[in-house]
Amino acid sequence: MKFVEPIRKYNDIKKVKDYLSKNPRNLLLFEFGINTGLRISDILKLKIKDVKNKKHVVIFEEKTNKYKKILIMDELKNEIANYIDGKESDSYLFKSQRKNQPITRVQAYRIITRFILRLMRGRT
Repeated sequence: MKFVEPIRKYNDIKKVKDYLSKNPRNLLLFEFGINTGLRISDILKLKIKDVKNKKHVVIFEEKTNKYKKILIMDELKNEIANYIDGKESDSYLFKSQRKNQPITRVQAYRIITRFILRLMRGRT
């Protein structure tokens, strides 16, 4: 079984953000995850209308089968607003580039871990 290890150093988080800043969707995915603590399977189901002009996001957690209300911090709110500007409310927040569906859990894992694994091995 694989275990998820948190990134503990602020400097490391900044390096990941800098790397992911080349793609706004990928950066927001990382930011959303570290600021809400939600599971990736719950994040990927979100649509723009679920977060647009909201103070909280309400999700139904797949793993626990419970509703959860998460505060969206101001910094994350600003990043969401910039990212969704001009996008349709019914689109997925983390939409695939090829189809009108969210990116897959596997693709999200690849996006985030590609750089983090190098970072943790000390190659950056």
